[in-house]
Amino acid sequence: MNQIHQTANKIAYFSVGTVTPIVFLHGLALDHHSTAGFFEPFLKGLDYRRIYFDLPGMGETAALTSATSDQILEAIMIAVREVVGNEKLIIYGHSFGGYLARAIAAHFSNQILGMFLTCPVITADHTKRKVGKHINIVQERITPAANQEYWDDFLDMNVVINQASWQAYQRLIIPGLQNADLSFIAQLEATNYQLSCDSKLREIQLSFPLEMLVGKNDHVVGYQEQSELVSHTPLARVLLLNQAGHNLMIDQPAAVRVQFKQFLGGLTP
Repeated sequence: MNQIHQTANKIAYFSVGTVTPIVFLHGLALDHHSTAGFFEPFLKGLDYRRIYFDLPGMGETAALTSATSDQILEAIMIAVREVVGNEKLIIYGHSFGGYLARAIAAHFSNQILGMFLTCPVITADHTKRKVGKHINIVQERITPAANQEYWDDFLDMNVVINQASWQAYQRLIIPGLQNADLSFIAQLEATNYQLSCDSKLREIQLSFPLEMLVGKNDHVVGYQEQSELVSHTPLARVLLLNQAGHNLMIDQPAAVRVQFKQFLGGLTP
């Protein structure tokens, strides 16, 4: 992996490529391995500057003194301003990263070329979400030799169970879980997960293309609220994937790759 840099406010990131910036924001308790590990194999060599951030308390970025989504958002917006400047950019977010991406895109609306989200958080309070039903589709028998302590989490989070998905989980997910500041994340989830601009995010009519990929079996954030959110946004599209849960890029990697490349191809720099 490329050399990790830090912004002036201590947000870790690495950047690869040139020309149009794409900012990548990972999910809660993960890190840049989950984004770069998935996207780099098919974006390498294209005319995009891929910027992979580690959110506070995750990966190589230290926890903040205050575990609130508002403070995390402020820190990431400062980092984006430093790294991207006034350039036009594309933003990607997954789950909690998608929640933050929506707020960042609203703040930087004049610079955003487009936003692509996978399984984004819409409702901060997990008890009030409309979620899907998790299932396991076991395609082949696996006996884990390494990382056995993560096997149950793999089954709890992934729908498609085969050797390729288990390998992808170990490569994309486990590094973030191992490096996460769990006390910081627990405090965030318990008391200060909702952004203060949450209600405004639901009402904003975006002027740039938005695409969301959601899984029918996503038991973490669901898929219905995402469809409802974009109903009044003319340049928005939601794609519902069957046999896919919250780890969408592992359950249906080919579909995510195809849709992301098509999305990029449809944007006007």
